[in-house]
This record gives sequence, structure tokens and C-alpha cells, in this order.
Amino acid sequence: MFERLANLFKAMFNSLMGKMEDPTVMLEQTYSDLQSNLVQVRQAVAQAIATEKQLELQLQKNNEQAATWQNRAAMAVQQGNDDLAKQALQRRQQYVSAASDLETQLKAQRESVASLRQKLLDLEQEVSKAYSKKQVLIARDKAAQATSKANEILSKTTASGAMSVIERMETKVQEREAKAAALNELGTDQLDKQFKSFEGKADLDSELLALKQSMGVQQPQKLVIKDPALLEMDSNKHPEAVDAQEVREVND
Repeated sequence: MFERLANLFKAMFNSLMGKMEDPTVMLEQTYSDLQSNLVQVRQAVAQAIATEKQLELQLQKNNEQAATWQNRAAMAVQQGNDDLAKQALQRRQQYVSAASDLETQLKAQRESVASLRQKLLDLEQEVSKAYSKKQVLIARDKAAQATSKANEILSKTTASGAMSVIERMETKVQEREAKAAALNELGTDQLDKQFKSFEGKADLDSELLALKQSMGVQQPQKLVIKDPALLEMDSNKHPEAVDAQEVREVND
């Protein structure tokens, strides 16, 4: 019993592994994984581009603030307030420093975005090629399966075997036809059949004679030779009869 269960589980495992290794399943799963990766890369590129835009906006604001405090320092100098001018210049220096850092960061971010864009383009091309290859391989796999199935059926089905069966059946049908004909012939009254044949011939002869008479066609006469013994007897009775034979004409 345990051996039977082990064989059953083994068969189920082999069947499962066979399905897992099925080319169509594997190709579809691989393409699905590629698409998932493509979506993730697109999201990453989009986030990188958004970060780049934010850095550009921050840099622009810092440059604007630096310019604003530059103007304020100039106004303080015009009013003769050097302390206020120094404070304004100090604030301007903070924004200039921040803008410098942002420029460095923005440059690195732009390089990163450019690299990600190229990788995204390469991945999109790879996914496109993978889709085309997947479709071709699936079609080839289906064709191979169909061919294998056809060859398997053909290996089990031979034309010679089918023709042998047909020929045997033809012989059997011929035997049944002969048997039916024989039974039909035995079931017919042969004597009655012969008389019907004679009656039919007599009817035709009568119709032919009537037709000839209606057309005025005379019937040809046939010569009937009597028996020699009868001729001898007639010769004794009638000396004037012919010496050799007596011939009389009769209508057919």
C-alpha cells in the first residue's frame, strides 16, 4: 500500500514538474517578469525625473533669494547702515552656498536620470524583442506538439491495417450477397418460372403473327419431311405418289 502511495505521489510530482517546465508556461512567466521589471524601472525613472525637477526649482529659489539679499545689502549701504548691509550680505552668502550645493546635486541627478533613461530604453527594446521571441517560440512549440501528436496517431494507425479490414469486410459483404441471392432463387418456383417464360414467348409469337396478317405479309412455308416408313406405306396405297419421299407443306 505504501509503495502504491509513493508511486502516486511520484507521478503527481512528475506531472507537476512537467507542467512547470512547459515552454509556453515558462515563456509567459518570463515575459511577465520582464514586464514587471519594466514597470518598476519606469517608476524609478519617473521618480528620478521628479527629483531633478525639484532640485531645479530649489536652485532657482535660492538664486532668487541670493539676488534679493544682494539688493537689500545695496539698499542698506545707500542708507549708510553698514551693519544691516553686512547682515544682508551674510544672508545672501547662505543662499549662494545652498545654490552651489544644489547645482552639484542637480548635475549628479541629471546624469543619473540620463543613465536611467537609457537603461529604460534598452529594457523596453529587450521586452519588445522578448515578446516577439516568445510568440515565435510558443507558435513553434504548438506546431511541434501538433506534429508529435499526429506522428503518434500515425504510428498507431497504418493504412495497410485499415485496408486489410476493408478487404475482409468486402469479402463478408459479398458472401452475404451471394447467400441472399441463393435464398431468393430457392424461394422461386422454377417450374412456374419456365411456364411463364414459355407463355410470354407464345404471346409474342401470336402478336407477331397478328401484326404480319394485318400488314398482308404472308407467312413463309416450311417443308416437312415425313418418316421414310410412312412414305413407303403411302406409296403402296397410292402408286401415283412420288417414288422417294412425300413432301407436304404446312404453315409454321
